[in-house]
Amino acid sequence: MRWIVLLAAWLLAGPALAQGVTALQLQPGDLLFVTASQNGLSGAIDDATARAGQVSYDHVALVAGSGEQAQVLHADQLGSREQPLAVFLREAGEKQRQVDAYRLRDADPQVIADGLDQARRLLGKPYNATYVPDEDSLYCSDFIERAFRAHGIFALQPMNFRNPRTGVIADWWVQFYAGHGMDVPQDVPGSNPNDMARDPDLQPLGQVLH
Repeated sequence: MRWIVLLAAWLLAGPALAQGVTALQLQPGDLLFVTASQNGLSGAIDDATARAGQVSYDHVALVAGSGEQAQVLHADQLGSREQPLAVFLREAGEKQRQVDAYRLRDADPQVIADGLDQARRLLGKPYNATYVPDEDSLYCSDFIERAFRAHGIFALQPMNFRNPRTGVIADWWVQFYAGHGMDVPQDVPGSNPNDMARDPDLQPLGQVLH
């Protein structure tokens, strides 16, 4: 009889664990992906990099520390910076954005430690508003790729600005890059949150509950 009770408890607990994790369950080195909106820059990223039937992301951050003192390291419009995890999650919630957690599969602890150390060395750099990688400024997935570059975790891929269904580059991108005095950098090596989230080295943990 006892095993029936235990089995029932396990079945009841399983879906909850599969659906999400709490902030306190996050570990150093976990990646937090923020879902995209349908407007502005976020919508343009979604238009070019989303895949049908899959959750679409427009931002990614790296967890540092654990428990109530956990921080995130990330690059956004305010530059490459450290931010309390609780504040990061609250701001995402205020924008009605979902935050999903991913973890490197079977990663050696030294890989995580090296990635966090390198990420901290990158803090303070300005935001890269053109998404063409350079050494002086960073955008979100670029920040993460560089943090783990020494271990070859995430490979650079040709950047795509074409809608995968129509093959057309949205006018939003054409005007965006014209404002920077340049052509759309189609096929230039780079990264984006959606491709990064699909990397086989990452294990999805579920939505962060907060």
